[in-house]
Amino acid sequence: MKILLVDDEPVALEAMTRNLRKVLGEEALILTAENGQDALNLLKKTSVSVVFMDIVMPGMNGLDAARTIKKLYPTTNVIICTAHEHYAFRAWDLFISGYLLKPVSVERLKTALDHLRTPVVERLTVNCFGSFEVFFRGDVVTFPRRGAKELFAYLVNCCGKGVSSGELCDVLRDEPVNPELKKASVRKYVMALRKTFSGLGLDDVVCHTRDNYYVNTKRLDCDLYRFLEGDDSARKLYAGEFMTQYSWAENTIGILENMAM
Repeated sequence: MKILLVDDEPVALEAMTRNLRKVLGEEALILTAENGQDALNLLKKTSVSVVFMDIVMPGMNGLDAARTIKKLYPTTNVIICTAHEHYAFRAWDLFISGYLLKPVSVERLKTALDHLRTPVVERLTVNCFGSFEVFFRGDVVTFPRRGAKELFAYLVNCCGKGVSSGELCDVLRDEPVNPELKKASVRKYVMALRKTFSGLGLDDVVCHTRDNYYVNTKRLDCDLYRFLEGDDSARKLYAGEFMTQYSWAENTIGILENMAM
């Protein structure tokens, strides 16, 4: 789980980080920001599951930041964490996921995380702009075979549309010419992908129906998908480069260029 803590007091950030580690374990990825604007700038670059937001901070206060976050990222859980009780009514009007009074105990943190407004679904972070890379909980996902990574990249490029094994064979140009051997390579790479993602606790990333393969887009936080949905932050990330490792990706660049105009 990736969490963002927003507070202008270093001591408060340290205490919250320490308590969250007790609740979630050391594998949780915890980011920090000192005010509302810094939090928004960070969210343009990465997605998080939960934001713990202080209210009284220099610059943009927590309520204004929470309002903007819920508008731009409606599935992101925002939990207000403050020493002031009297902001509660205004905060709940923003459809936040919780309101905690400082100091926050481990027990109260656990209760808040157990009752989030939007249940947390673990997702892969997929970067298509520039070179194609995949991350999970902040770490690079290592693929056992180069062909498996390329096959996954192509499925991501197809945005959840079913792709036949024959089409995937055409993508894997470095494989044997023999059609049956190519199909065997596709099956081998799909099995490798499923094993890799299953090891991360994600069993439904690559799906199969009859002769078609596709990605479960709900399991991906992907810059390409956010770009296609009109996300301004994703549009700013695009600089004319897309999956630079793969020659077939040039076909998508034309579509992106037209949309970026």
